[in-house]
Amino acid sequence: MITERHNIACRMILKAFRKAGSLGSCIASMDIGSNELMTMQNLQIPEIAESRIVPKWLFPPRFSDKDRFTSSRPDFVLVTPIAAKTQKQQTNVGGWVLRSGRGQLRETGSIPAAPPATIRATNHRQHRPKDLNKPRRDIQLVEIKYCEDTRPQNQLNAAKEQHKDLCNIFQGASITLHIILLVVDGTIYNTHTLKPFEELGLDSQRVKKLASKLHVHSVNFDAKLVHTRRALSSTVINSHQEPVSGQACIPLDPH
Repeated sequence: MITERHNIACRMILKAFRKAGSLGSCIASMDIGSNELMTMQNLQIPEIAESRIVPKWLFPPRFSDKDRFTSSRPDFVLVTPIAAKTQKQQTNVGGWVLRSGRGQLRETGSIPAAPPATIRATNHRQHRPKDLNKPRRDIQLVEIKYCEDTRPQNQLNAAKEQHKDLCNIFQGASITLHIILLVVDGTIYNTHTLKPFEELGLDSQRVKKLASKLHVHSVNFDAKLVHTRRALSSTVINSHQEPVSGQACIPLDPH
């Protein structure tokens, strides 16, 4: 059920990406549940994102398939064309360009380093992600995680550690990790939930609408999990109370 909660939330986010138009056509891979479940939710699967495995063309030529199959899999990998002005601001780090747009690792999980760069090519429909040359790829990894409202840092650190190798291996002009945190009780963070959606290109109206849906989903699923746990606990208690065949039932000690 925990995985189901996560995957349903991811599919809600996918719907928002697709309604945004340009973002839907930029998805290179996604790991948000089976294709059958997405079809049941009337979600069209992007042609180039049919596999949960990150596509080979994002890795160096000599990177083995074995390592690729066992590498981490973000919930979404989006590849958009980077603007010419942004390319001039690139900074090499260890042979690959890593950028956060602020020159440091942000709380949202955006990894890389370089001066601010907010200008990206806006008409993504003209480009298939696979057809973009390496120097023009703006690669954005999206990881969605649930956390407790008072301890978001644990999941932020877990996501950064989970995908740090991909951020160093991917070939592109810009590589950013967006970590979106959802709280089990439905709380919506400004910094860890709303802001990453805005950074990915959703307008304020879509961000608010999506946040409202995710809030309701989390609250409903939290109630469902509590009910299930209580039912399981009751079943276990009742099973211990059942008398063994041929023995009298011993009443529970009231004290």
